[in-house]
Amino acid sequence: MQIVEVDGHDPVAYERFFRIRDDVRRAEQEFPVGLGLEETRMLFTADRPDERSNGLAVVNGDTWLGMAWLDWWLLENTHVLDVEIAVDPRFRRQGVATRLLDEVEARARADGRTLLTGSVIAEAETGTSSGTAFATAHGFVQKHTELHQVIDLPMDDAVVDALERKVPGYELLQWRDQTPPEWLAEFADAYTAMSRDVPHGDREVEIQVWTPERLVAREARRVEQGRFTHTTVAVDADGRLAAYTQMGGNRAVPERLYQYDTFVRPEHRGRGLGIAVKIPNLRSLQAELDRPAVLHTWNAPENAPMIAVNERLGFRAVDHRVAFELALS
Repeated sequence: MQIVEVDGHDPVAYERFFRIRDDVRRAEQEFPVGLGLEETRMLFTADRPDERSNGLAVVNGDTWLGMAWLDWWLLENTHVLDVEIAVDPRFRRQGVATRLLDEVEARARADGRTLLTGSVIAEAETGTSSGTAFATAHGFVQKHTELHQVIDLPMDDAVVDALERKVPGYELLQWRDQTPPEWLAEFADAYTAMSRDVPHGDREVEIQVWTPERLVAREARRVEQGRFTHTTVAVDADGRLAAYTQMGGNRAVPERLYQYDTFVRPEHRGRGLGIAVKIPNLRSLQAELDRPAVLHTWNAPENAPMIAVNERLGFRAVDHRVAFELALS
C-alpha cells in the first residue's frame, strides 16, 4: 500500500478519489449527501483566500482502497486541519484508515497545526456508528452533534399555505444566487453574526468574519461550481436585515437539495421570523423543481426552536453528524 496525493488537476485520479467517498456515503446513509464530482473538484483546484483543500488516497497497485479529504483553514482557525476519511467497505479492517490518519497527523504537525477536527455520520437512534468507534479508538473526543433532518419535495401546496405567516413590521425580500450590491454589507454582517451565534458545542472555533468582498467571492465560486441559491430575508422598519434563510443545490444533482443557514438576529426572535422567511423561500425553490427531490438540513439539538420549525414543516430525523477533535502533541 502507498499514499498518493490528489489535487484535482488530474481528472482521472480525482474521479477515483471522489468515487470512494461518494460510494461510501451512498452505502451508509439512507439519504446520502455531498457535492457532485465537478463541484468538489473545483474546491481542490480553485485559488481560495480563506481555505485550501486536497486529498490523500491509499492505493495498492491499481486498486484504490481509501481516501482522506483535507481542509486547511487560512484566515480563521489556522491551527486546525479538518479531515474526512472514507474506506471502501471491501478493504476495511486492514489498516487503511489508520494509515491515512497517521499521514494526516504528520502533515498537520509539519504545517504547525495543533488540532485535527472531523465529522462522522451516526445512527439517528443510537448516535453511534463504525465512524464514531474509529474516532474514539484513535483518541478523538466528541465535541458536538447535529441532527440531520430531511423532507420530500415538492410539499403539498395546502401544507405550505397553512404554515405561511406574515410578521407585522417586516418586509420580505428575495434574490437568487448573488446578493444585490445594496445588501452586501448587511448580509456580510448577518453572516458574521450567524458564525458567532450558531451552536458550536465544545469545539474550538474562531468566528468567521465576513466582508462584502469575501461574500462576493464565495457567491461567485458557487455559481462557477454550478450551484444555485434561493435567499429570503426579513427587513425591519429601520431597513436592517433581521433574518434570512437560504436553500439550494447543484444542477448536476437536482434531486439533492439543502437548507443552508436560517438565522434570526437575537433582538428579533420570538416573533415567528424563522418560519416567515422559510415558507416563501421554499415556494421559490419548489417553483423550479422538475422532479422529486429531498431537502436536507442540520441543527444542533440545543437549537430546539429551529428543529421545532422543521418538524412543523414535516422534516423527519434520519441520522446525526458528530464532530470530533484530536489535540496534536
